[in-house]
Amino acid sequence: MKIDVKYDGGLGRAAMNIGGNMTNVISSAAEAICEDAKGICPVDTGTLKNSITYESFGNSAEIFANTDYAAYVEFGTSKMAPKPYLVPSLICGSEKIVQSILNLVAGQE
Repeated sequence: MKIDVKYDGGLGRAAMNIGGNMTNVISSAAEAICEDAKGICPVDTGTLKNSITYESFGNSAEIFANTDYAAYVEFGTSKMAPKPYLVPSLICGSEKIVQSILNLVAGQE
């Protein structure tokens, strides 16, 4: 039995596309998660909601709420029940992130 295997160099091209497009996938996902978090964030004055943002760094991103009390709202205190907005948005968005990465690897992004 004889098996011939021929490589046409396609993997190298695919890898270059993945690297360049991964930044876009991560940035788009972070933006979508921010928008979702703003949509479910509890609002009193709007300061917390307006502080939700993200920063992209190549193939990674940070999503944060930039107020002194953001964590107290998210996780609660001994006197206040939690009202999570960032963690649920990340959980919801994680499936979309994984699917976007799979599409990118498959050449569909």
